Amino acid sequence: MAGIDNLFAGKVDGTPIKLSPYIPGTVPKNKVYVSSEGVWHPDSDGAWPLHPFAFDRWDVEDMSWHDTCSLHEGLNPFSMYKVHGKEFLDLLGVVSVNTFKVFPVGKARHTIICDQNGKIMLDGIVIRRSEEDFLATCFLDPNMLNQMVGNRFHFESSFAGETNFFFQMCGPKSLSIVEEATRQDLHDLKFMYTADARIEGKDVFILRTGMSGTLGYEVHGNIEDAHMVYQKLLEVGKKYGIQEIGRHGYINEHCEGSIFQIAEHFGVPFDTPEDPTVYTGSLPRDSELIYRSPFDCGWGNLVKFNHDFMGKEALMAEAARPHNTAVHLIWNREDVLKVQAGVMDPDKRYDYMDMVCDYDYVRNCSGIHIDAVYDGDRMIGASSGRTLVAKTREMISICTIAEEYAVEGKEVEVLWGNPGTNQVRIRATVTLFPYIKEGRNEDFDTETIPHPVFD
Repeated sequence: MAGIDNLFAGKVDGTPIKLSPYIPGTVPKNKVYVSSEGVWHPDSDGAWPLHPFAFDRWDVEDMSWHDTCSLHEGLNPFSMYKVHGKEFLDLLGVVSVNTFKVFPVGKARHTIICDQNGKIMLDGIVIRRSEEDFLATCFLDPNMLNQMVGNRFHFESSFAGETNFFFQMCGPKSLSIVEEATRQDLHDLKFMYTADARIEGKDVFILRTGMSGTLGYEVHGNIEDAHMVYQKLLEVGKKYGIQEIGRHGYINEHCEGSIFQIAEHFGVPFDTPEDPTVYTGSLPRDSELIYRSPFDCGWGNLVKFNHDFMGKEALMAEAARPHNTAVHLIWNREDVLKVQAGVMDPDKRYDYMDMVCDYDYVRNCSGIHIDAVYDGDRMIGASSGRTLVAKTREMISICTIAEEYAVEGKEVEVLWGNPGTNQVRIRATVTLFPYIKEGRNEDFDTETIPHPVFD
């Protein structure tokens, strides 16, 4: 292996592949690689980049965002677009449930786009970098969105997945590491805001956000600086206990962080024939909970009816009646262990339950596990993202549930097992969002962390 792209000496089914060009190292210390969690597609050189599945045991990686700091790069290359032109905001006002009437420079906003039935088609982050410049991450091509509404708006948009990188850091030591790497006091940076900075003389910007629920930051920059920045974060972070995490750890972050993820917790109301989504779990395949609305995900506060947008009528009707909301379920330990025993019982033959999570190791984001949730004979919700939490040793999941059941301590039942198998019910207790209730990023008092002192 040689060169910045770390090309493999060979091909898979005639297709060239390479290790991630976003992190340094020509000799892989990991033996298992997976596709990017973002949209997996070849780079302009025709090769498909692969990323580490894990750097250490799952529990070691999971504890990092509680005790020290996790470092994740596996979303690169991401579905990311640079946009120039104020009329991009007008487009967003037509296609998204959010309003952008107040959107200052430096602000980032969780942006949701639904279909006409009010079901989420995509959600991502839009960052305002200047009066005229924006970065849209986890997003469809803005030009395509503009075409959908008749090319009414004028702006310039270009794919930035191969020109930009971003690294995600979560945990109580993340601020100290970012400050030392940038040699800049970032204590005043508010949640979902950005700050321009430099690392080793290279321009970056820092966004205060994260996937785990704990204090977190993202470091964004130009791809040619990715190796240097990553190495610098590792170098600075070593004394703070920084831990690189791979795909396995990252998917667990979402559930602990109380953040629904498309293609992990629910599907999108369209599919591609060449890569169809495969659903497992007990939820009936014709259930409307295969897909979710913003209310289903606990994001009803982001829906603003003061403008016209796709799905507005459906969401207004949903808001006007009893509807679903989002909670966590804590699974009963005894019942989980009974399932584990039943998997090994030749008479019961319960469906296999991975002790850590329901991740589809073969299909990645094209495989989603969703279980039905019951109160007696009534199906009241859908559970997904089941995760064993390293810190609390609780088995939890993220759940869309009828609003009347969103009561702390309420007991419900999760049906375990695919249709046609020997299914079994597992007791579960409702706990309200968020799961991590103390030291959350949006509320974290950074003044509890010493300010940096530079020479």
